[in-house]
Amino acid sequence: MHREEREFSIVVHVAAEFDDDYTGEQDGFVWHEAFEHGLKPRLLAAVFEALRAEPGWRAVAAPRGRDPERAIEIDLLRTAVSKQPD
Repeated sequence: MHREEREFSIVVHVAAEFDDDYTGEQDGFVWHEAFEHGLKPRLLAAVFEALRAEPGWRAVAAPRGRDPERAIEIDLLRTAVSKQPD
């Protein structure tokens, strides 16, 4: 079987801004917890929903040793691709 591959990345940098009088970590990273428990799950669900909605594609989470709290890797496989005529 012949297999061709390419890579496409979506990188989200998460940050918070504070007033000048902020001395650091006073909020216990509440802003990051809001991302982890609110936005992140919805973001991942939306990505998988979009990938799985397209006929002929199969999307599965494919961890490859990265910290799952900081990255998700997805295998997206085009199924039943027929050879183009010569």
